[in-house]
Amino acid sequence: MKGYKTMTHTINNDINKGAAHAKLTTSIRRALTRYRRDDEGLAALEAVMLFPIMVSMVFGLYDLGHAIILNQKVVSACHIAADLLARKPAVSDADIQDAIEAAKLAVDPYDRAEFGIDIASILFNEDDDPTVLWRETEGMNANANIPSQATGLGLEGEGVLAVTATYAYTPFFYKMLFNDIKMQEVSFLRGRKTSVIRHEDMI
Repeated sequence: MKGYKTMTHTINNDINKGAAHAKLTTSIRRALTRYRRDDEGLAALEAVMLFPIMVSMVFGLYDLGHAIILNQKVVSACHIAADLLARKPAVSDADIQDAIEAAKLAVDPYDRAEFGIDIASILFNEDDDPTVLWRETEGMNANANIPSQATGLGLEGEGVLAVTATYAYTPFFYKMLFNDIKMQEVSFLRGRKTSVIRHEDMI
């Protein structure tokens, strides 16, 4: 009987230990389940909060990328026009229009209607002050700062060609929030054969 009681006690202890272990395991599983659900809920909340910010950043990078590309195109357009006209000691209306058209091609495939160019041939007088010999402007107002910017670039009888290129870029996504981005490039270049680039009508 004593041995039977001992065996029974041992079995009961094992059963109790098993029940306690099962209860502990269940509690741990429930805790892990609650934690996983809470973690998933937190992740979903973070995603909802961050999504508009991420989308705004993507849209902003899109507009900024196009602005950077356009700025480089405006710089190229300005230099192309100046280089083409600096090759001759005297230019015609056709030469000027060809240079303007080449500058417009440089900004393709963007809208040419937002592109402007101002070309001025500068001659320095006896006081070394810059004076405008001839000028051609299209798509913008004449750059009023050219004479002051050309001061000191030459002596009496010398000259420079001043070309100003502009572009008004309208952001695609943020045009309701921001004004047009104004871009401008100014180039001063001496003629390759003579420093003064005259118009054929002046000869």
